[in-house]
Amino acid sequence: MIKRILRRFPHALRGLRGALRVDFSFRTQWYGGLLITGIIAALAWPLSSTEALFLALGFALILITELQNSSVEAALNHLHPERHTAVGYSKDLAAAAVLVAGFFYVVVVSTILGSRFLPTLLSY
Repeated sequence: MIKRILRRFPHALRGLRGALRVDFSFRTQWYGGLLITGIIAALAWPLSSTEALFLALGFALILITELQNSSVEAALNHLHPERHTAVGYSKDLAAAAVLVAGFFYVVVVSTILGSRFLPTLLSY
């Protein structure tokens, strides 16, 4: 069973490399998210383990939903290249998932930074 799982792993890595190489949206989310997450972590250092976990979770959710969005778009563009209302709606739903993940990340970042800087700002 473990051998079967390990044989599938290269397919996932190939998909990740392909997304980084070909998909502009995923590449933007990847590098932009790493940069923003690094800046937030530096500003709020030291992070508690819970804060670090939520920051990583928010970033991972954005990447996961962007991969799903790109996958849905690629499949639908291949299967139905002409414009169609249902295809457009499906693409919109996949894009909305990325947006919701982004909102979650903003809440996480706001909570972490707010807990660090809001008391100082309110004391003035």
